[in-house]
Amino acid sequence: MIRGQGEIARHVERVVEVVERGVVLSRHPAQDRLARSWQRSLSKYQVDPGLASTPQVVTAQELREHRDKLDAFMRIAREGLDRLHEQLRPSSYCVLMTDATGVTVDFRTVPEQDKEFRAQGFRNGTRWSEMDEGTCGVGTSLVDGQPILVHRGEHFRSHNIGFTCSSAPIFGIDDRPLAVLDASALYSPEHRESQMLVFQMVIEKARLIEDAFAFYSLRDHWILQLGRTPELMNVHTDYLLAFDDVGMFVGGNRRARQELLARPGRHIQSVSDLFECSAADLLAAAHARPGQAIPLRVTDSGERIFGLLRAPDVRRHSAPALARDDNDLNGCSEARGFGHLATGDSRVRTNVQRALKVANRDIPVMLLGETGTGKEAFAKAVHDCSSRHKQPFVALNCAAIPESLIESELFGYRDGAFTGARAKGARGKIVQSDQGTLFLDEIGDMPLVLQSRLLRVLAEGEVQPLGAEQPIPVKLHIICATHQNLPTLVEEGRFREDLYYRLNGAVFILPPLREREDIGEVIDRVLAEEIHAMGREGLRLAPETREALMRHGWPGNIRQLRHAMRYACAICDSNLLHTAHFPPDLFFGPRLAGPRPLREDIPAPASPPPVALLPDSNLPPLKEKDLRLRERMLETLRRNQWQVTVSAQELGMSRATFYRKLSRLNIVPPNRRDF
Repeated sequence: MIRGQGEIARHVERVVEVVERGVVLSRHPAQDRLARSWQRSLSKYQVDPGLASTPQVVTAQELREHRDKLDAFMRIAREGLDRLHEQLRPSSYCVLMTDATGVTVDFRTVPEQDKEFRAQGFRNGTRWSEMDEGTCGVGTSLVDGQPILVHRGEHFRSHNIGFTCSSAPIFGIDDRPLAVLDASALYSPEHRESQMLVFQMVIEKARLIEDAFAFYSLRDHWILQLGRTPELMNVHTDYLLAFDDVGMFVGGNRRARQELLARPGRHIQSVSDLFECSAADLLAAAHARPGQAIPLRVTDSGERIFGLLRAPDVRRHSAPALARDDNDLNGCSEARGFGHLATGDSRVRTNVQRALKVANRDIPVMLLGETGTGKEAFAKAVHDCSSRHKQPFVALNCAAIPESLIESELFGYRDGAFTGARAKGARGKIVQSDQGTLFLDEIGDMPLVLQSRLLRVLAEGEVQPLGAEQPIPVKLHIICATHQNLPTLVEEGRFREDLYYRLNGAVFILPPLREREDIGEVIDRVLAEEIHAMGREGLRLAPETREALMRHGWPGNIRQLRHAMRYACAICDSNLLHTAHFPPDLFFGPRLAGPRPLREDIPAPASPPPVALLPDSNLPPLKEKDLRLRERMLETLRRNQWQVTVSAQELGMSRATFYRKLSRLNIVPPNRRDF
């Protein structure tokens, strides 16, 4: 909305009258606070009341930094923000959350007014501090630490005088402001009394969010939820108090700190200082009547109050083993994460030790290795060993989904976004993995246009589903994997260089199974898992079979091993697995070599291993056109370093067709790529 020069001039004149001549701003309980705020805005911050431009917006990088500082808080506050938005949506209000500096870190609006709200400065990243905007809901509530309604002409800057803003600050357990919850409308009735219901709703939601975060912050201790009505204890809490194992108070929600712990003339440090009972009495009563409200009496006033006792978070007390030492592999392996992986190989163990150090850092992870080397299992282990392990782990194979569907799978879509779309739309993988880990397998197969969209999501921290008008804020940790040479794809213009460097943070190269020092351990683990899955206890490998498996080249790596072992366990009628029980073609050809030497004894080959037909006398001879095609495919594969996707594209084939022809023409890739 554009302010006319006459309207701006009248507003500036009113500011001068109030600030310099002491004219009463308005007649309501908050008018003194507003007048003091106008005084600060003009005298201290020197904000121009006649300035009609939209508020300042921070950069995407700065916004991400503001959000990162409130990561856990925003995760908890989001539910309260969503509920308030749903309640106010019919009345065309936007709902936003700012941090303690007044920068908007989360935002909700209505689709029909989204563009207008954004045009007026209501969006993520906008600065609403008094220093920037003068008197406004967010800025003024941050300065004096109290909820406030700033209605229309009560705003200091002329750009804002048409808005109505109801704001309430949210404090941490250290009494420092964390955030501000605000509901604003572009248009409203002239009388501020029309906004009192919205104002009270904002105050109530801010208190609920504040209490929820206090509960989260104190979860390592015994938490006492207190209320005056026992029947409402499970749904409504007046006070939260936390104490340690010896009954000393360690904190509480703001109302408990102000009304219970700061009682006049008393120094309250422990449970027995406040109530006519000890911490041991509380624990005994809670144990005797689990889940029931415990009647308590306040020592000095005799007031009766009821309490529910919550035990400390047991998982967090057992978790220090995971963080005790970054180099302590077993601490994480035994509990979760890498415990199900074989780590006897020196390279794998080094990878795991490095992964433990970056799991909780804001560093994207890139996994490189041949197909079947366990990249997804490694990615899931990184997720499980991180602080995000209770949040979703969402995987998407970019090569397994048709190009036409990847966009909707990754970014999601609104109802009616395209023909065939679900009636209620669909959440994409990015939104599903919010606060958790998104694993993008075969990232090299992602189309260029989607690479650009993914880069924007990573840069701005928000995703816009297909057909949606409003982006959704997300907090992502990305793990990517590929068997391709990404620098080569970058040089060829098939992978964005800026996306490559954004994803290429911590790089892990997973060795192929044939080169692993612990191949025997891997074989034994896979066998044990398949035996357990099929209920074939007592089944074991014949010694010569185990030796044959260890000497095999495993072009499909652990995935091929698992499928072969599953097949053998399924068809074996005895308790001893022999080579005859494995797939018939497994041990044919040059894959089965002599005794497997130790890695340090393996000589460097003078030339790459040959590519050969599988030696089977029953195979029919190839026709001349098939021989020509075979030579053409071999030449293309060698030139592309045995990258199937690249070679298939060059020859104009789909990956599925290319693989079928590899099988029909008996093309066996070498153990080492033909560089």
